[in-house]
Amino acid sequence: MINPSFAGVALTPETIALTREHFADISRRCISDATEGRQHVNDLDSYVAWQESAIRDAMTCERFSLTFLQRAHWLQTGECVALLP
Repeated sequence: MINPSFAGVALTPETIALTREHFADISRRCISDATEGRQHVNDLDSYVAWQESAIRDAMTCERFSLTFLQRAHWLQTGECVALLP
């Protein structure tokens, strides 16, 4: 895999791994909140399956969204690049 870049900064494999964990952790917390009743969802089984799919995608996807790249850039540099003027 070629390392992606964002805002002129080459993102390291370590940063990509940290960013993958960041997004997977968000989905894990969503599952926890829903299953423990802190967050209401209409169809718990479907919601959990959807979040588990998001975890798999975060950990394996080779095409990165703009959101992913922006977060990776921030994790690596501490700089938040505005996406809109």
